[in-house]
Amino acid sequence: MGLQGSGKSELSKEILRTESSHFVYDVQHEYQGFNRYFVENKQVQRPGKNDDPAIAELNRVTTTVVLNSGQVRLYVVDEANRYCPNKYPLPSSILTLNDDNRHDRIAFVTITRRAVQLNTDLVELAHYIFIFRLPGKNDRQYLEGLCEGLGDAVRELGDYQFMIVGPDRKYQVHEPIKIGEK
Repeated sequence: MGLQGSGKSELSKEILRTESSHFVYDVQHEYQGFNRYFVENKQVQRPGKNDDPAIAELNRVTTTVVLNSGQVRLYVVDEANRYCPNKYPLPSSILTLNDDNRHDRIAFVTITRRAVQLNTDLVELAHYIFIFRLPGKNDRQYLEGLCEGLGDAVRELGDYQFMIVGPDRKYQVHEPIKIGEK
């Protein structure tokens, strides 16, 4: 999570480089050199409806390439808040992935700008959460509800710093990544 230009894409690319069996649902066409799908329907008209063309495309690609192939071990959905907004049901393929990925051994990553925009099941069931600076009042309140002190801590992050929130919901500041280093 983080605002535009905060470092989300660069961090996700570094993570993708660690797993050759990866796949990216590439909404903004910014993952050159990675196994990816160029999204055709970027605009969701009816959130939470599996027959919406954008949701149907996501479901088709996720089911065919990720869930049924048995080949993908790391799946990244960029701009996930478009397809999995807060207060709407998850698309059927994402619901399956989110509920069953621990059985399928697929690491599932969602990228969003703002915490409050992403479906709460994706946030609250996540093992790890990476958060770049989010100065907004609503994001602060949401993050405080997730973990006491997190909302204030995230507001104070410097450029390209991020928080890593673990399964125990304890968090720590991580310094900016150096591109290409492990």
